[in-house]
Amino acid sequence: VEIPPNLPSSLVELRIHDNRIRKVPKGVFNGLRNMNCI
Repeated sequence: VEIPPNLPSSLVELRIHDNRIRKVPKGVFNGLRNMNCI
């Protein structure tokens, strides 16, 4: 399971608890200036 690509730049919070994330691609959070909670 991976974090989905092409997240919207307006994203503020990404809830990924209870997921089996095994890989976080390099740069997946680039450009997410409003992100304050993962």
